[in-house]
Amino acid sequence: MDQTRRDAIHTALVRLSDGDRAAFPALVDELWPVILAFVQGSVGQAADAEDVAQEVFLRICARISAFDRSRDGLSWVFGIAGYEVMTRRRRIQRRREVDGTAALPGLADSAPSQEEALLQRELALAVAHAAGALSDDDRRALGLDEACGSVVAGPTLRKRRQRALDRLRDVWRRVHGGS
Repeated sequence: MDQTRRDAIHTALVRLSDGDRAAFPALVDELWPVILAFVQGSVGQAADAEDVAQEVFLRICARISAFDRSRDGLSWVFGIAGYEVMTRRRRIQRRREVDGTAALPGLADSAPSQEEALLQRELALAVAHAAGALSDDDRRALGLDEACGSVVAGPTLRKRRQRALDRLRDVWRRVHGGS
């Protein structure tokens, strides 16, 4: 990017931070292609890129009072754009985690097949067998034996779970091999 464009962006940001609303169209003219190119390279899809670029401009308007005119305006804008790209990626990832079948078209029936059900039963039996070698405290920490009373909470519980999982992994390796 040439220095003239950088200076024009910085000047428009300074004017906007001073309350000059007439500077916004000039800022959009100079900044839109730059932000859109950056976001498209990071997000990929054109529709998502335009949405993120619009979010960047909304954030610029919302945070313009915090703009430090002694610093480079384009760097400040790229910081906002980078944050918005990460936010969009997290949203997309959360949608995939919540609705795992939506990303895979054609999977209308989510019930496991007979083969999958058999494999799940065999795996559950193998885990139950390996868990049988654990102590009562370890089974309680892993939530495998709720009838044995309550377990402590917080960091102590996390540490107990970690140690119980380590012991379960050791038993699993002895019985079933692997790493």
